[in-house]
Amino acid sequence: MNKHLQHLFLFEKFEIQTKLSKQEILKRIEAFADSEHTDYYGSVAEGGFYIAEKNRKYFAGGHTQNPFAPIARGKIDEKDGGCSVCGVLRINALALILFAPIYLISLLMIVPFPIMLIILHFAFVKPAKRLNDALEGALLEK
Repeated sequence: MNKHLQHLFLFEKFEIQTKLSKQEILKRIEAFADSEHTDYYGSVAEGGFYIAEKNRKYFAGGHTQNPFAPIARGKIDEKDGGCSVCGVLRINALALILFAPIYLISLLMIVPFPIMLIILHFAFVKPAKRLNDALEGALLEK
């Protein structure tokens, strides 16, 4: 139920436990957020990181644009024998400000709300899961 409420309010909390050191985690996240070689961009600071999925992707013959692309903000805490990476995946703040009134009105109406949930599933929930899975893959020991 908690996961469904998080999706309803357009965010998702995550926590990744790893045996990597803090410096190794920061190095892997920096490589993961290399915008020239991946679909993500971001920055790394000593205490945490910021990673976002590119909202415009190009392919042969065109491009797609997703203003609801997820953004991950994380904090790295060192623990005994490893680290804990805690953070939140959320929608872009500007998109949320512009989209919030439409979303709130659709919550009150029966017909548009399921349509809005379907749109958000493909525009935010699936990309957020993809970003979370990619982060886990980058941070777990190899």
